[in-house]
Amino acid sequence: MNICPTVLIVAEIGKNVGWGHLARAHLLREILSPNMTVTLKVINREPWDDSLLEDEYALRNIVDADIVFLDGLSLDKEVERYVRSPRKISLSYISDVNRYVDYVVAPSLNGMTAPDHFITDLSAMLCNRPSTELLKSISQHTTASDKKLIGVCMGGSDADGVAPSIVASLASRGFETVTYPAQRNHLLSLNDFLYRKLKCQESQVFPYSELKMCRAVICQGGLSAVEFALMGMPTVIRRRTDFSEAYRFLFSKGCALPSIENTIPSMINAIEQITDNYQFHQRMSLAGKSLNASLGKSFWLSLTNRIMGNNYENMPLLSEY
Repeated sequence: MNICPTVLIVAEIGKNVGWGHLARAHLLREILSPNMTVTLKVINREPWDDSLLEDEYALRNIVDADIVFLDGLSLDKEVERYVRSPRKISLSYISDVNRYVDYVVAPSLNGMTAPDHFITDLSAMLCNRPSTELLKSISQHTTASDKKLIGVCMGGSDADGVAPSIVASLASRGFETVTYPAQRNHLLSLNDFLYRKLKCQESQVFPYSELKMCRAVICQGGLSAVEFALMGMPTVIRRRTDFSEAYRFLFSKGCALPSIENTIPSMINAIEQITDNYQFHQRMSLAGKSLNASLGKSFWLSLTNRIMGNNYENMPLLSEY
C-alpha cells in the first residue's frame, strides 16, 4: 500500500492563454503538498527566459502519477505524450481534455447548467484571498477613496492588448487610473511571475492590494475578477468572446457588472454607474466580501480522498463536498 498518493499538476501559461492556470496550480500545490507527493509541471507557450526553471518545470518527459490535475486550454497532445495517470481532473471548463477526464472542476460556472461530470461548487474556487488586515484597511479607506480613481487589470498578458485604450477612454471621461501590472513592467513580468510561483517564493500573497484605494476596477472575467470581489472591490468585467459565459455568478450575486455591449464605452458607463452612487457601490462591495465564506481548502482533500477510494493511510478523512 502506498503511504500517500502521487499527484501531478500540469499548468499551461502564455500570452494567448493567460497566467491564471499557473496561479491556480501554485495554490493547489500548497493545499495538497502536506498530505501528498506533488509534482508541478508547466507548458509554457512563450519562450522560457530562465533555463534552470525550464529544466526543472517544463513538461517534456513522461510523468507517472496516481492523479493528474490539468489546467489549460490545449493540453491534449502533451497529456497523451507525457502523462501517465489513471485518474484525470480538469480545472478549465473549456479545455480540450474535458471529453475524457473523470471530473471538470469549474466553480466559474456556478449556477449554470453543466455536464454531469462538471463540479461547480464555489468551495472549489482556487484563488488568492485577502488578509483580514487588508479587508480592514479597505473598509477604513472606503469613504476617503477618490471616486475618480479606477483600476485597470487585463491580466498578466493582456491578450487582446486593450488596456491602453481603456486607460485613454477613462482619462477622456475625467478618471485617473492605476494599471496592474504596471505597464512599464509589463514585458518583463512573465519570468518573475514564473519564478515566484514555481519556486514558492511568492513575495505578495494577495496581488491586488495596491489597488485598494480605487473606487472600482475594470478587469477580465477570470480569477482576478473573483479576487477583486473578495477584497470588496466592485468590478466591471470585460468579457473575452470565448469566456463570456463563465463567472456569471459574480453578476447574479451583485459584486460585478458586465459590460453590456462589451465595448469600451459601455465599460466606462458601467464604471460611472458605480462611482456616481455610493450606496450602490457599498452593496457591491459587501456582496463581494461575503463570497469569502463560500471558499474552502477542504474541498480538494475531500475530492482527492474520494477519487483515491480512501486507500491511503495519511490522507485526512473529510466530509463529502
